[in-house]
Amino acid sequence: MPIFDIFITAKIANGRSRRTVADYKRVLTRFFKHVGRAPTWDRHTIRKYVAGLYDLPWAPATVALHVRYLRAFWAWLYREGYIGEDLSRYVSAPRHSMRDEELLTVDEFMRLVLACSGDRFALRDRAIILLFTDTGLRRGEFSQLRRDNVKIDQERGWILLPGETTKSGNDRFVFMGEATTQALCAYLETREDDNAALFMGERGPLGGDGLYSLLRRRAELAGLDKRRVHPHLLRKVFATWWIENGGDEQRLMKIGGWSGPEMLRIYVRLGSRQKLQEAHEQFGPVDRLFDDTP
Repeated sequence: MPIFDIFITAKIANGRSRRTVADYKRVLTRFFKHVGRAPTWDRHTIRKYVAGLYDLPWAPATVALHVRYLRAFWAWLYREGYIGEDLSRYVSAPRHSMRDEELLTVDEFMRLVLACSGDRFALRDRAIILLFTDTGLRRGEFSQLRRDNVKIDQERGWILLPGETTKSGNDRFVFMGEATTQALCAYLETREDDNAALFMGERGPLGGDGLYSLLRRRAELAGLDKRRVHPHLLRKVFATWWIENGGDEQRLMKIGGWSGPEMLRIYVRLGSRQKLQEAHEQFGPVDRLFDDTP
C-alpha cells in the first residue's frame, strides 16, 4: 500500500474528522506532486518546497495549515520507521499570528462590495463576499456548498453545512440576513445550468483557487492590497463585527463552528485594538497640536 494511503488510513483510524482528512489529502497530494516519493526527500528538498509556499498568493493561514500538516506527516513517517530522520525538525512552525493582520474597515468592505460590478461575474462575486461576511464560512466549507443546502424563509435564508464538510465533523447551520439573501437569490436567478454546486466558475463548480482569485481581483478593483483580502479575513470580520454589534460569544461559537472561545478572544482583541486606534486618530493630543499649527 502506498505511504499516502497508509497515512490517511492511520488518521481515519485515530478518529480525525472528514474535514481534517480531506485537508491532509489536499496538502499531501500537492506535496507528492512537486517533490516525488519519500526516497528523494532530504532537509534541502523540504525546505525548498516550504519556502515556495510562502511565495504563493495564499493567505498566511493557508500556508500555515500546509506547513503544520506536512510537519505532522514527516514526524509520523519517522515514528513509524518509514524514514531515517525526523524531517519536521528542519522546518519551523509558521510564525504568522492573527494578531498581526489588519481587519477591513467598514469603508474598505463597502468598496470591496461595490467593486462587484460591470462584468458577468459581478452578481456571483457580490453574493460570495456578502455570504462569507454574514455567515463566517470557512473556505473548505464554501467549496462543498450545494444549491439544496440553501433554504429561503421569506426574506432571509439559512444554510445547512453537513458534518462531512465542517471542521468539527458535526452539522452546522449558518444564517443570512436580508441583504445577503437578496444577493444570493439575484445570482441564482442568472443560472441556466442544472449543476448542483451553489457557485460556478468558468469551467465548473467554483473551488478554493477560484475563490482566492476572485477576491484578489475585486480587491484590486476596490483599490485595496490584494494580499490582504482572503476568505479567512472575511470570517474574522464576521466574528469581530458580531461582537462589536453586541452579539454574545456563546451563540457566535455555534454559528461559526468554533470548538472553544480561545480564537474568538483573539478576534475580540484585534477588533478592540483597531477601534482604539481609530479613537486615537480622532482624539490623540499631539496630532491635534500640530494640525492647529500655522
